[in-house]
This record gives sequence, structure tokens and C-alpha cells, in this order.
Amino acid sequence: MSNVALNQPAWLSQARRGSAWLSRQMALTGGLIMLALATMSVVSITGRALFHMAIPGDYELVEAGLGISVFLFLPECHRQQAHVIVDVFTNNLAPCKRAFLDTMGDVLFLLASAVMAWRLFDGAIDAHNYMEQSMILELPLWIVYAVGVFSSVVVAISAIENILTFVTGGRHE
Repeated sequence: MSNVALNQPAWLSQARRGSAWLSRQMALTGGLIMLALATMSVVSITGRALFHMAIPGDYELVEAGLGISVFLFLPECHRQQAHVIVDVFTNNLAPCKRAFLDTMGDVLFLLASAVMAWRLFDGAIDAHNYMEQSMILELPLWIVYAVGVFSSVVVAISAIENILTFVTGGRHE
């Protein structure tokens, strides 16, 4: 937080700290889910090879778990500005121009996240109403959509924070 301008409102700094904590917890949860999925896959493959017994629905669990994990990683990825960018043309620009372009990127992320949250929310409602579920384990699919909605909202909040930081004279973290 040391590189954020001192003239920023206190509520913005507090919001950034809160969303940074939330994003970090979401990413850690996503990592734990991936670790559990990897362990389950090893157990299932070993069981299939040695004992002709696999974990029922292991493919369904991996599919849903990886989807959830990816959604959980998005907010921290955005906060860390870890998205893939092509900066060949912007390397030689002045810092204020790069900050402006970063802010325009945040505006695009805000729009994309809002659209994703909206469409995923509609998908979650439909999946819930039509009782969509996985074939073997009969897991409700709306849960994956709900995680996507939540993650999209957190990314949108992070984008709003970055935009407000730029507008109030601060720099991106």
C-alpha cells in the first residue's frame, strides 16, 4: 500500500485492503481445490490401474472443481495485474500515459466482469430452475455458476478500485 497516493480517501484504502484479503483467500481456496483434485486423480488412476476400481464421478469432480478454481483465481490475478499483456508499444511511454492505458484496461475489465456476472447469474438461475446436474454424482451445476458470479463481482470491484485510484491521483499497486 505504500505506493498509493496519500491524498486518497480512507474508505478507498480500506476497501482495497478488504478486497485484497478476499482475493487472496479466494486464490488460496482455488489452489487447495486444485491440490485436492490432483490427489483424487492420482488415487483414482492408481485404483483403476491396480485394483480395477476408480473413484465414481472423478471426471465430473475434476471438471467442476477446475471451473471453480479458475473462477477463484481471477480476482487475485487481476489485483496483481498478472494478466497477459503485450507491452511492446507502451514500454517507452511516460508513466502517466501507461497509467491511463492501465485504467482504460480496468474500464474494459469492469465491463467484461459485469457482463460475465450478469450472464453467469442468468445461467445459474436457469441451472437451478431446471435442476441441471452432473450425470453420475448428480451434483447441482448452478453452484459452479454461482462461484463464477461471485468472482466476476470481485473482479469488477477490483477494477472500480483501480479506476478510483487513478481518478483520485494514486497509482495502481
